[in-house]
Amino acid sequence: MNNPKNYDDKTLFINKISYGVIIGILSPVLFFMLNYIFRFRQYNFSDYLQFLIESKKLVSVISLTIFPNLIPFMLFINSNRYSSARGVLASTIIFGIFIFIFYFIQ
Repeated sequence: MNNPKNYDDKTLFINKISYGVIIGILSPVLFFMLNYIFRFRQYNFSDYLQFLIESKKLVSVISLTIFPNLIPFMLFINSNRYSSARGVLASTIIFGIFIFIFYFIQ
């Protein structure tokens, strides 16, 4: 296999759009859960979601959980893993479209 810039096979494995999409989806979910754990630990998860929906803050919280996608995106860009960066960007855009639609439904 002809590796560009002498990358090893592990680097090429990480440089896939699907890998970036997985990272881009799991990162906001992880930070949403961390927000719940550190700020609303005393409530159960369904009460937390109900509170966010009733107070109309669900869109705001989900919007804030997308910002950590900048970390893997910049890491992928700086390490020349452009396909993985595209995957993170694609999942961020999908989350953005979801938030945009949910904002007007709410």
